[in-house]
Amino acid sequence: MPNEKVYEDAEVHDMNDMGGSSREGTGTKDVQNNGVPVVWKALSVIIAMMALAYDISPLDLSPDAVPVLGWLDDAGITVMAALNAYQQFAKDQNAISVRLAKYVKWMMVAVIVIAAAVILGLIAAIVALLTR
Repeated sequence: MPNEKVYEDAEVHDMNDMGGSSREGTGTKDVQNNGVPVVWKALSVIIAMMALAYDISPLDLSPDAVPVLGWLDDAGITVMAALNAYQQFAKDQNAISVRLAKYVKWMMVAVIVIAAAVILGLIAAIVALLTR
């Protein structure tokens, strides 16, 4: 038939491949054996390095001179980064410990954001009282 086109480089997938898994040798995705893309693993390493830099840095959201709050923000960011790295580098992504790490990590993010909002609100209230 003259109107029939032949695609020699076309790749046929079955419905099981539609879930995002890649075949070996296709090069469509750069994915490790545990299903986490290499980009997310690299990003978790960068986040961990930034958390360590935040711990070392004298510039904090709450200064380390404040007895409890000064250390809690450092600990919270470090724990969040460690849980993120554990989640990305775990061999079995469906394990309960990985899912638990994911939920605890996001709870830590929420607590850090709420704490930052409270501290910034307190600073704004103190500045407003002093400038009256």
